[in-house]
Amino acid sequence: MKVDWERAQKAVFEEYDRFVKQLHAKGVDYTVQQARRIVIYQDLVDEWKHTVPTLMADLEDNDLALTVFKDLAKDKVSHVLQRCAKKMEIWPDYIPSPLTIWLELAEDAERE
Repeated sequence: MKVDWERAQKAVFEEYDRFVKQLHAKGVDYTVQQARRIVIYQDLVDEWKHTVPTLMADLEDNDLALTVFKDLAKDKVSHVLQRCAKKMEIWPDYIPSPLTIWLELAEDAERE
């Protein structure tokens, strides 16, 4: 079981690395547009950075987190960050950090 969680953790980190490479490839404008998702991914990756026993305890009852194992069985990569971000982006009260607050205020200012 521990080995499975280590593989899942590694797959999540690789998913984040792929996302960062995509940001670099698509440039500054795309990266700015993805700012909220970047913050969400960073928060999620922090959850997956715990040592494996803590990670197992924290996420073993989280149905969304457990979908990483289905991903690995299906195509050997993780899509859990992407799925989590899609869910979290629609939460009206999700404010992951002061950076996001600042970005939302900046967006509001642009609209006026």
